[in-house]
Amino acid sequence: MNRNKYVLLFCSLLVLFGCGMSQPAESPKNYAIVADSPVKTYFEKYEMIMIDSVRVESPFNNTQMVFRLSDVSFESDYYNRYITEPSAIIENQIPTSLSRAGVVGSIVPYSAGVATNLILKTVVTKLFGDFRKDQTPTAIMEIQFILVDSSSIRPTIIFDKTIASKVALSEKTPEELAKGLGIALTNIFEELAEEISHR
Repeated sequence: MNRNKYVLLFCSLLVLFGCGMSQPAESPKNYAIVADSPVKTYFEKYEMIMIDSVRVESPFNNTQMVFRLSDVSFESDYYNRYITEPSAIIENQIPTSLSRAGVVGSIVPYSAGVATNLILKTVVTKLFGDFRKDQTPTAIMEIQFILVDSSSIRPTIIFDKTIASKVALSEKTPEELAKGLGIALTNIFEELAEEISHR
């Protein structure tokens, strides 16, 4: 009798584990950060600017979304990711934004090998969702822009400006964070165009 009970228990465990193993593993979800077209347009300030490769500071420099859960705790999320590296997402949208704003005639990537004296360097210093308890969820983005004139032996800095944007979210979800970061990027690009227009 006892032997039959053990056999029955063993078979039940096999069925249980078999069902669990047959279930598909959860796949990561991919999100994009998309900036809207600028609302304000300007007279052309510069004929051409070269965009240097965008650098994103750690721990925000990979595809996994980062959430701030407390004053001292940040966590990356394996299952919620950007569709590609944040540096590529932002770098690909700078030329379009500045061109549509009209402040620069042509924007070329550093890899194009085109000779131009003006180089825009970009460093993303903050890129995360602030999901701390008892606070309004917020998308946080901060980017440093440095416009350099390399026409002389000693390059000169035309401007060095750090622009930050915080966007309140309706809920603590990865999708809302992606939307909020898109709005934040739009705000930052608009302020960048304004800064260039005054230089």
